[in-house]
Amino acid sequence: MRVLILVDAMFAIHERALIERIVVGLANEGVAAQVVLPKGRHLEEAGFDLLSEPVWYADRGLALTRQIRAAHVAKQVVKDQGAKDTESLSGVIDIVHVFGGGAWTMGRELARILGAGMVFEVWRAGLFDLAKGLHLEESDRALFMIPERPFETGLIKAGLGQRVHLAQWGAQVSSEIINIFREGKNISIVLMSSGRQKDQCIAAFEGIADAIESHENIMVFANLEVVERASLWAKVQERKLEDRFTIIDRSEDRRDLLLRCDILVYPDTLHEERTLLLDVMGTGMAIIAGNDEFITPIQESPGISIVDRPSRRSWAEKLSACLADPAGARRSGIESREYVAKHRRGGMYITSVLDAYRVVSTEDGATDAD
Repeated sequence: MRVLILVDAMFAIHERALIERIVVGLANEGVAAQVVLPKGRHLEEAGFDLLSEPVWYADRGLALTRQIRAAHVAKQVVKDQGAKDTESLSGVIDIVHVFGGGAWTMGRELARILGAGMVFEVWRAGLFDLAKGLHLEESDRALFMIPERPFETGLIKAGLGQRVHLAQWGAQVSSEIINIFREGKNISIVLMSSGRQKDQCIAAFEGIADAIESHENIMVFANLEVVERASLWAKVQERKLEDRFTIIDRSEDRRDLLLRCDILVYPDTLHEERTLLLDVMGTGMAIIAGNDEFITPIQESPGISIVDRPSRRSWAEKLSACLADPAGARRSGIESREYVAKHRRGGMYITSVLDAYRVVSTEDGATDAD
């Protein structure tokens, strides 16, 4: 089986780890996957660790030129596959798997040109309307892959329930548990967010600032997006935390650093799946998260401390309780790690993906994962 992994710019920037894992995971199952990335988006220097050089596509242009741009990619892919007749594009690629809503229409056109099945990753609830807007034809062998069961309802309302396939994202669980709250070491807190829920992000930051006020041995890290979108630097200056606050640009490049901290504060409730949350769970770090009912690990893992009301006081209370009970925080981290090890290992995701590929590789139509 031969698969194209088509990715939009935003997804490539924030979920490089997932793209790399799926390529390696598929290769281990004997499936050749070629990654297709948007050019001119500063991804050339991102350092993707892939098994082959990516193909680059033009993701910007008039809608009228989309089919032309897709045909150009198709010819390049067919050429790279060693086909002697590059005018005959059908039959060389079996599946086009699309990550990121910005690439969905390109993926549809590319799959049609290549005569391939198509899989669209619905990683956030905001893609439900876009899924309906794809205007798929009955002849399209297509599935919408969801990482969480609650996403299914939105696609059913969009009239696409018969094309839904559950494939829950997974994490890497290291053999070594992160030893949090180490004696004689500074405590590190990570504030990780998209920043799009500005009020909730500010409340989380203020709660952190309140909780660490009497602790001199605590450092705070935050990704650049939340600092910029929620205008947090001014808050940092107001609280005189400049020496204890570090901004992480291109956080995907610093994932290994973030996964060696003590506590993750995760205020987002945007109904979006993030591998960073799953990876943190896999390390044994303590986690305090907003109450996103769409994200099953937050709801099911006994180790995650949930903030039901995203107020400054609520965040401060949860974090203060965590800091006051290091042994309890360690137990909670281990519980989250055990949950991921049992329910969300990366290999489980690859198995579900392969099930989806088999469905759209035939004329049998779509089916659910269960």
